[in-house]
Amino acid sequence: MGMAKRFIEMDSSDCLRTKAAKAALDQVLSVLTPSSVIGIGTGATVEIFIQLLKQSGAEFSHCVSSSERSSQALQQAGLSELPISSCERVDVYVDGIDEGLSSGETIKGGGAALAREKVLATMAMSFITIADSGRLKLALGAFPLPIEVLPAAELAVTRALQSLGGTPVKRENCVTDNGNIILDCSGLDLSEPLVLETALNSIPGVVENGIFARRKADYMAFADDGGVHWLARN
Repeated sequence: MGMAKRFIEMDSSDCLRTKAAKAALDQVLSVLTPSSVIGIGTGATVEIFIQLLKQSGAEFSHCVSSSERSSQALQQAGLSELPISSCERVDVYVDGIDEGLSSGETIKGGGAALAREKVLATMAMSFITIADSGRLKLALGAFPLPIEVLPAAELAVTRALQSLGGTPVKRENCVTDNGNIILDCSGLDLSEPLVLETALNSIPGVVENGIFARRKADYMAFADDGGVHWLARN
């Protein structure tokens, strides 16, 4: 499926993160019901979305969070949350990205929450990404690919990634909410994101990788100084 495009003008005084978050909130509010479950990603742009959601006064059932960091932000905002372990469905999921294609494939994991993020994105009926326009790419791969790995499998996975042409580097001082490590891997061939996503997840010891190709974004907000470029999958 292709992406339909439109441009949304925004207040020029808003920062890029706020512009993208506002565009996502408008989409969320258009489909929200009192029974809706909102999935919350991780990162600074998502935390702005949380504040805007609170300010909107919108009525919905509860949020479900992809990370301890976002759970803290939800608690501080006074928004209702249920743990991801109790999550049976997600109506709409909102998250930032590190890179994205206009066709909907993205790279995520800069915040080390990619495994839970992929769980929520895959469950979601609607997946919305928010970012500045610099993260819209013609090809993926400039950003090293985050891969969550069992600590005991670090050496084995490192060798497997090297055999694929990658250069993995263990992220310093990083333990995921699941108790695992992150290997940031550059040099991999991302020309077929879905193929690589599947291949990496078949390596024993890999918990999840940051390619979101099997579950593409349905809506993508990319903000620049003029406003928001809004892409929607047909």
